Amino acid sequence: MEEEVERNGKLEQEPLSRKYRKLDPEKLVKYVKEHPDAYQREMASEFKVSTSCIGKALRKLKITVKKDQGI
Repeated sequence: MEEEVERNGKLEQEPLSRKYRKLDPEKLVKYVKEHPDAYQREMASEFKVSTSCIGKALRKLKITVKKDQGI
């Protein structure tokens, strides 16, 4: 602990910076704007990734898409 303070003068951990590997977030945002009614599985097949990858990317980008239930 004291070594950490001596090295960089802080006790807090540096936030992790994670990068997108398979999915370009700018392309995903553009796709969602052009196809607001698309399901995650349709997005996944378009970008050739898994549905969980799409879900995590949408969550990270803070994009929520609600389907109109037609009530």
